[in-house]
Amino acid sequence: MEDQKNIKSVYKITNDPHFQNQRYGVTPALQRQLESLAEEVQNKRNTKIIDRITSLIDEYPEVPVLKNYLSVAYNVRGNHDKSVEINEWMLAEHPEYLFAKLNKANFYIENSEFGKVPEILGTALGISQLYPERDEFHIGEIINFYKVVIRYYAAIDDQNLAEKKLRELKNLAPDHLGTGEAEEYLFKLRMKNAADFLVKERELAISPKTLKLLPKQNKTKAPQFNHPEIQNLYNFGLHIPHEKLHEILALPRTSLIEDLENLLLDAVNRYNYFEDLGWDEETHSFVLHSLFLLKELKACESLPRIFSFLEYDYDFLDFWLGDHKTDSLWQCFYSLAFTNTDALKQFLLKPGVDTYIKTSVSEALCQMILHNPERKSEILNVYSEVLTHFSESSVDDNILDSDFLGLTIGDAIDCGLFELKPIIKELYDKGYVSLGINGDFEAVEKEFGKPVKSYHKKKVFTVFELYNNVLNTWAGYKEDREPDSHNPLLPVQAVSEKIGRNDPCPCGSGKKYKKCCMK
Repeated sequence: MEDQKNIKSVYKITNDPHFQNQRYGVTPALQRQLESLAEEVQNKRNTKIIDRITSLIDEYPEVPVLKNYLSVAYNVRGNHDKSVEINEWMLAEHPEYLFAKLNKANFYIENSEFGKVPEILGTALGISQLYPERDEFHIGEIINFYKVVIRYYAAIDDQNLAEKKLRELKNLAPDHLGTGEAEEYLFKLRMKNAADFLVKERELAISPKTLKLLPKQNKTKAPQFNHPEIQNLYNFGLHIPHEKLHEILALPRTSLIEDLENLLLDAVNRYNYFEDLGWDEETHSFVLHSLFLLKELKACESLPRIFSFLEYDYDFLDFWLGDHKTDSLWQCFYSLAFTNTDALKQFLLKPGVDTYIKTSVSEALCQMILHNPERKSEILNVYSEVLTHFSESSVDDNILDSDFLGLTIGDAIDCGLFELKPIIKELYDKGYVSLGINGDFEAVEKEFGKPVKSYHKKKVFTVFELYNNVLNTWAGYKEDREPDSHNPLLPVQAVSEKIGRNDPCPCGSGKKYKKCCMK
């Protein structure tokens, strides 16, 4: 089998359109006609093209490319049987003509006669082995040969060899249309294998069990607040007028923080009440208001209350936060623990906490490094202690979390913490890391070898920018979606318009969207 590393030493590749004219008896006059024929055979409305090609074949019976054009013309016009017949004729008269072989191989693939493909293209499935007497090929021959071989490997479910051949083709002709067409043959197989991989990985995944249970109570009465302005946070969703936010932020700091913390407590105490009401963006956004306003106040003293709130189970957190768990929450941690990364470390070491809550903490730490490179050593120590603790833990400790480790390793890559490679390797060796996020350790090592990307550094919003970002970019919040009088826009629970960053990537790679095409 040909290896991409030495392809060009095995044979030369040319772009000369006249390269094989002498071999196949193409005269200058015929060459000029072939250039127009290449486009005309694809035009279904051209009813005279078949007669024209047939006439040229009578004039130039030794030129195989004319028979190939005739076969293509019939196929484009829906006469597949005639196309196959012409190709058989061409193969009989020109048994060494590459495109006759490729057409035949495609016919075998279409008819699931996969075992016959190596019979016609050679068991090595390499163009130099198929034509050992030749030392030079046209780029069109190479690309089309690769297309068929990739299609063949995809058809027999050999993704490894199909991907290998595709990488070789991309290195030879990265921008060629045929390279993109070749990759399309892999899409279905990628999706199938990615789905199978994810199912298997989910079976092996390690996830912590929630330890903190909701109190068994059915409170319906709202708490008493120091400031009546807080009631606005129950009456407005994220479209709340900014002047009302300004009014709230102007209240005395200590009593305001107490009220905002009581909102979080109310979300716990009256969870059943609000859940029974059904989600309403206007009345159920007070938790987000609380977190966003505490962030703006830089209320570091509220971290224990916030952490306590975030220790409840997935359903509870998903109800109140939705996609804000992964898209907005890190901004709160960034502001509230900017001078207290030890508090973030201690929270990451807590057992039984939701994966994506912890991931938001990791993302905040990552952004601290990207915004403040001088703090890299300090935050590197946080990551090192956390990952070491995970490596020394067992499943019984209820802290191991395959997805969290995968996503956190991704954050470490994003901010260039290559010093963590030894402890990361230990985690991989113990089978603690989800492979569907960054790939295996070899892939992680490769990523650490690349420069830190500037786009990993995200904007840290003020509270007003945070509201505007959600309103302008999230489905269900967009200000341009005005309700009409006949079909009022129903409030939608917090859901990001884009693919969830922690969902499987739709490209079929098997990785999380955050670590794949989202980039």
